[in-house]
Amino acid sequence: MQCFKCDQDAVQECPRCGALYCDDHGAELCDRCMDPVLAVPSYRVFRGSLVALLVGSVVAVWLLVLPPSSADRDQTPSSLSGVVPTSAAPKATGTAAATGAAGGATGTAPAGSPAAGGTSAPATTATPTPSPTPSATPTATTYTVKSGDTLTGIADQFSVSPDAIQRANNIANPTDLQIGQVLTIPR
Repeated sequence: MQCFKCDQDAVQECPRCGALYCDDHGAELCDRCMDPVLAVPSYRVFRGSLVALLVGSVVAVWLLVLPPSSADRDQTPSSLSGVVPTSAAPKATGTAAATGAAGGATGTAPAGSPAAGGTSAPATTATPTPSPTPSATPTATTYTVKSGDTLTGIADQFSVSPDAIQRANNIANPTDLQIGQVLTIPR
């Protein structure tokens, strides 16, 4: 048995390609396998990448063909949430003004209030402005925040944009959701 490259007797067999080689044409692998120009992945890497490609293709086709759930059929797709009007802007009420004066759910006092170290401003009461009620008012849903909830996760659950929930509930910082807080979900 001779070396694949010369006429000397072969000392070892390459564990990667199976070629026989002498001490001059290889160490742990033969020179052919060590040549960067001829380097190819092993059959395990090649077949593994083919299997991964096949699995990825099957998952992609399944996601494209998957019919929408019944809850998603009645709602505006999230891709149209900025284009299609959802509901009227929230009205300012005495409750919202009281929440803003008390610092909201975060517990911080507004700038200029005595608690924040500023001067006290005269208390103002927001008077609701009567507005005509549209004939087909979309109903809003409420949601109670649970541990681990995020504004984006809640928005995805109801197929609305996080900005719409933030505007409907007068949320200044979307990361400051409180457990037990009741959110109005616009439709």
